[in-house]
Formats: sequence, structure tokens, C-alpha cells
Amino acid sequence: MNTAEHASQIDTLYIVDFDRTLADSDKLLEVFMEVTNQYIHLPLEQVKKINADVGAKGDSFDIANYVRDHLAAHGATGEWEKLQKQFTHDSRSLNMLLPGAAELLALLEERGYLYGILTYGNPLWQHIKLTAAGFNHVPRIVTTSKHKGRLISRWQDEGGLFHLPHEFGGGVARRVILIDDKAASFDSFPSEPSLGFQVLDRSRALPAQLGEVPSNVTHCTNLADVIALL
Repeated sequence: MNTAEHASQIDTLYIVDFDRTLADSDKLLEVFMEVTNQYIHLPLEQVKKINADVGAKGDSFDIANYVRDHLAAHGATGEWEKLQKQFTHDSRSLNMLLPGAAELLALLEERGYLYGILTYGNPLWQHIKLTAAGFNHVPRIVTTSKHKGRLISRWQDEGGLFHLPHEFGGGVARRVILIDDKAASFDSFPSEPSLGFQVLDRSRALPAQLGEVPSNVTHCTNLADVIALL
């Protein structure tokens, strides 16, 4: 896999968001809850409401710690590892990727582009989902800040080059291309030659996904639109 772990000095690093860009977050949550209820009962509708309320604010519901704590409170701490393994097994028997995700990653691989995943949320839950969706070997950074552009801008030196973190190989890149669904992700995103693609069907958008983006960020309704522009 031609991913960011092999970085040295390159032209472009492609950074792709995970939730609602590559993966169907709602489907992952649903399967996680189905598996969880085989071990201990949780009120599914209540959990879905909490997740929806938190998501509407642009935040990430910490379902993994919620479930782990619930198991611990009922004396079932030992079931946590079994639950995770079953969640991964059951998820991989399904397609957790959104339309165009597999094609996008195949294109990056085919062209030899360097890429990694930058995802916002609770580290435990994000890593569990990444593994369940089949991305456990893809270089990734889990950030607890939804403003990814600010993080990326901190990699840039006075000459404009990006000194990549060790998770993405520790090399140097001339520019970064960020593919994400939330406008907040592009807050303080570096100027050209770096580019962004906001992948968002505005007819179905959550309030937390909307907002202003820099002029070097192009709106795309789906990943097929992004692929056509790469």
C-alpha cells in the first residue's frame, strides 16, 4: 500500500477524513450497538438520540467508552475485548464504505500518491471504527480538534513546505490536499498550492457540516466528483 508511512520528500500528501467521507458512521454505530446488545442490554433508541444530538453540534459521541463503562458497571469488564473482536468481524462482512470511497483509495494507490487518514473524535472509538472498516494498516491521526486546518497549518514552515508528523512518515511535502465533509475542518487551512475538497450533499447536510470554507476549497457533492477532479 502506497500510504503515508513511506514518505520522504514528496510533492503532495493526500489527507482523507474518515467519518461521513470514507465510511458510513451511522451504519458502524448500528452494528456496534447490535453487537453490544449481545453482551449487555443498552437502550438503542436512547443511544441513537444521544449520538444524533452530539453529532448535530459537530461533536463526536464517545460510544466506546460509554459501552465500556456500562459493562464495567455491570461487572462484565472481561467482555469488552470479545465485543471489539466481534464488532470487527461482523463489520468486515459488510461494506462500511460510502459510495466512491473504494474507488478513491484505489486511484491514490494506482497513481502512487501518498495518503493518510485524519479523523476527529475520541481516540478509542475512532481506532475501533478504523479497524472495523478495514483501515487498521493505513497511517492515521486521530485528533480531538475538529479544526483540522489549524493542525495542518502548524506543519508548514516559513518557506511553505510541510514537515509531516511521524504518523504520516515524517517527510516533507510541497502541498497538502484535504478531503473532508465538514466546513470546520478547513478552518485556517493553508492557502494554495494546497487544496481542499468538501464532500457534502447539501440537501442532506447536518448543521455541523455547513459553513464558510477558504477559496482554495472546492465543494463536491460526492466522492465521484472528487475523483473526476484529481
